[in-house]
Amino acid sequence: MTVFGTGAWLGWASVAHAQVNLPEGFELVEFGFSERFTDVPRINNCGQVVFGKKLNEGDHGWVLYLYDNGSIREIVRENKGHIPAPDINDHGTIVYMTGIVNDFESERLVLLENRRTTKLGRGAYPSINNNGVVAATVFQRMGCAEESNVFLFHDGRRTRLTRNGFYEQAVRLNDREEVTWTQFDFCQGPWVSEIPLYSNGEITLLPSEATQRQLSDISNRTQVVWSSPLGVESWLDGETTLIADWGTGPSVNDLGDIIFNRWDLETEALDWWLYRIVGGEPVLYRLTYDPIEDTLGDINNWTEAVVRTTAGNGILGGGVRFLRRVRTGDSEFDGDVDRVDYRALAECMTGPGRVRGLCNCRFLDIDHDGDVDLGDFARFQNAFTGG
Repeated sequence: MTVFGTGAWLGWASVAHAQVNLPEGFELVEFGFSERFTDVPRINNCGQVVFGKKLNEGDHGWVLYLYDNGSIREIVRENKGHIPAPDINDHGTIVYMTGIVNDFESERLVLLENRRTTKLGRGAYPSINNNGVVAATVFQRMGCAEESNVFLFHDGRRTRLTRNGFYEQAVRLNDREEVTWTQFDFCQGPWVSEIPLYSNGEITLLPSEATQRQLSDISNRTQVVWSSPLGVESWLDGETTLIADWGTGPSVNDLGDIIFNRWDLETEALDWWLYRIVGGEPVLYRLTYDPIEDTLGDINNWTEAVVRTTAGNGILGGGVRFLRRVRTGDSEFDGDVDRVDYRALAECMTGPGRVRGLCNCRFLDIDHDGDVDLGDFARFQNAFTGG
């Protein structure tokens, strides 16, 4: 096991440009930066982030890392195969894929729970919910009619959702076992695609004026977002709306907050953006403004978000940017530090020494040293507003 501390892997982001507009109460940090390629990070509601990195410049080998409240641990290492495309739920259960590059038959899913691994069978690019249900695609055949199908995995059972001759990719599911993905048809020129939604045993193709849509995500409100030539679109309660007229790779939480990236003509790079409803009105926040490419990421229900970055200009090395809550002692983020927060602090006290899995107690680890102790209590007293 390797534990990474501060330094090249964990540091402050240097993105304090005039055009950057972080939401109040948030800060931007970076971790996991190196010359090796970084996989798309996923974040749970406990603030844990799972991500993979290649071992070398080729396609041979990778390492799976877990970021947890300031520490980074190596949890899995493979000396062959492609990136693991991991996901993590709120219980800390991780699912990832293994396999040989360009050998679809070799792709396998692995569940990592309480340090024990379980092989789920064939599959790729998985998503896991808080019930332990995994959704993934299983490749079927090559050619113009390249085909992969969507499956659910749970309690040793495998349920097939599709068998339609299309190439299906980028599966995401919520805690209601509702699933969305991209359905490609490459036999047409130019190619076309749909965004299906599996809910209550039925599959619906979500409406849009665009014919080339992809990279969908879904919340527990059954809000589905995706990107298209029109921009970032959102479907909720039977209605499709345009969130931003320029953007790709969206991810949505249960509050309706959406992260995505947009190409900037000045920086000539993909910059990171956040869409929120504030006071009943939509607000766009520009999170980054620099030549670093911010590509795909994830967002939790605390509006904490992560994104994979690369150096740009064809350089694939990079790491993870993390939009996180500023810790002031306000455990509820309701604008004050009062008796409710004091009770939460008392319940969260751990004593000195780093503790794994603080989850929501991490917000009371005010000094970011991995525990909730007397040092945090002293800072809490200074911030206490009463009430």
